[in-house]
Amino acid sequence: MDRLFENAATHHGVSGTRGWAVAPVRGLDDPASPQGRYILLADDLTPADTAALDLSLVAGFCTASGGPTSHTVQVAHGLGIPAVVAAGPAVLDLMPNTVCALDGTAGLLYAGLDGPDLHKAIAREDEQAAQAQARHEAALAAGPTPGGVSLATTFVKPEQATELTRAAATGIGLLATELLFLGREHEITDENAHHRAYLDLARAVHGAEITVRTLDIGGDKQVPALNLPHEDNSFLGVRGLRLALRRPDDLLIPQLRALYRAAADGARLRIMFPMVTTVEEFTRAATLAEDVRRRLAAPKVPLGVMVEVPACALAVDHFVQHVDFLSIGTNDLTQYLLAASRTNPALARDIDPLHVAVNRTVAHVADTAGPAGVPVSACGGLAASPVGAAVLASLGVSSLTVTLPAIPAVHEALTRLDDTARQSIRDEALTTGGTGHLTEHVTALLGL
Repeated sequence: MDRLFENAATHHGVSGTRGWAVAPVRGLDDPASPQGRYILLADDLTPADTAALDLSLVAGFCTASGGPTSHTVQVAHGLGIPAVVAAGPAVLDLMPNTVCALDGTAGLLYAGLDGPDLHKAIAREDEQAAQAQARHEAALAAGPTPGGVSLATTFVKPEQATELTRAAATGIGLLATELLFLGREHEITDENAHHRAYLDLARAVHGAEITVRTLDIGGDKQVPALNLPHEDNSFLGVRGLRLALRRPDDLLIPQLRALYRAAADGARLRIMFPMVTTVEEFTRAATLAEDVRRRLAAPKVPLGVMVEVPACALAVDHFVQHVDFLSIGTNDLTQYLLAASRTNPALARDIDPLHVAVNRTVAHVADTAGPAGVPVSACGGLAASPVGAAVLASLGVSSLTVTLPAIPAVHEALTRLDDTARQSIRDEALTTGGTGHLTEHVTALLGL
């Protein structure tokens, strides 16, 4: 890459979320914050830390450690702020108020901007903002994407739900319910708190369909109020539905009761279980759900699973006989297929969500579910990338769950995807794969 700035120091990290921001920096513990917006520097951030950021002040963040597919980065996706991760400890030595440019797309932090360099950085920020606005307007004007691929959205803060009506999205494709309770984790087992949250969201999106993922606790999303035991490897531990089935009385059943109460009150819901490994896990959860529904005399709602564990993906022919829908969680699926922790900075450059093995697994799921009449969606950072979205659609995924800020760019890519391009992208994805190769191929093919 050509040197962009003459006098700035360049810190090389890994792309977390796309975007460009120019502002002075500060750390989490810096007593004197810059005037106005700033770029936050930290060794790492938890998902709760990130969700609590004041978006009127934080223009983006750069971490010394972390990984590009961590839940922290997914929260940043939902907030629409650029992020760079795994940039190394040197970024923590930058003096507060040092003016920097954060390139979330390339995974770079340029430090010490002034004079012509600063003017160039600001001009690029203005240009990217104008391009984003143009894409947003074009997506709204164009309406639904062609080729049978629909776009749903996800978000971090409940107040973002009102933005759905101004986006080219059909509904909420992933409601991560544990994120609704960040900062008030003591309510995570409160049935009435869940019920209020689901009804409020249903009203905010004016009756659009909401796919609710039951509590996905564990991994890098810890809830101290639950007093969970320490695990040496929490990503391979008691997480998601495994935890819920072990604690049905305070986690799963209260949430299911709240969901069916909301459905009885008019909310359009689908219920999705995370971290499912066996059909038996799903049927146990589905049996509990049906029992709750009957007791409440509530309407039936579709029940599905997240495909993020390789065992589930490889045995998908068993699952399609029982579920109403499937949603591929690309971040965890990539982590488990590549045996690379999504939060380990030493592996940040090794995590390739477009690895040929990931692509073949996605295609297997879609090719198996399609003939069985089971719809397949995909979510995660890959779906929020124009290139990733084009690849997923070419592999047979029929719906993408995309963060609100990413919808315009994804919509633009999908409108350029005709049958010839789909076949070409599918062939490359299943034979060669790789983010570098596919980014070049898709970008050239679609003119992105």
